[in-house]
Amino acid sequence: MEFYSQSRFSNWINKIAETAIDENNPETFTVFDQMLEDVIIACLSIVRAVNEREIRKADAVKEIDRIFEILPNHEFDDELKNELFQYTLESIKAVLLSFKLYFEGKISKKNFESLLKDALKEEKKGDYEASLNAVALMGAKVIKGEKLPELDIPEDSAIISWIDGIDAISSVIELSRIDAPAE
Repeated sequence: MEFYSQSRFSNWINKIAETAIDENNPETFTVFDQMLEDVIIACLSIVRAVNEREIRKADAVKEIDRIFEILPNHEFDDELKNELFQYTLESIKAVLLSFKLYFEGKISKKNFESLLKDALKEEKKGDYEASLNAVALMGAKVIKGEKLPELDIPEDSAIISWIDGIDAISSVIELSRIDAPAE
């Protein structure tokens, strides 16, 4: 069962290539948000498949790993597009790692503020892998159902794109609850 394909990423690359990006008009950046949300929706479909026993958690982890492997690396003719694309890929990495940790049952007992502190501390030490892991632990908590609080993140921090990925998970989950039919 394939939840996200190489051709789906290719479609996003084509859509980004066709989109006119204007740095003075943030609304033109929505294609990047849509790409991120599309990956999150696919990951939530994996959660649903696990919950409905269509696949095992181990298979869900393999599917997340497969999506990691097909993350596109692309150069656009436009520097701003390249920056936004790389930023979005970093957000997607945090999203995928969050879902992987969730499926592996690695849900931190620490609160969001403590995990943020850990992420910032690891970033300062130059351990970006540990920093990303701390952010992804926040994402796993959100996927499990905890509400992401407002967090105070330094603007010059490298973890902002990862936190944006976690915030996007929170938003997509919240929107799916709002849109869910009443039972």
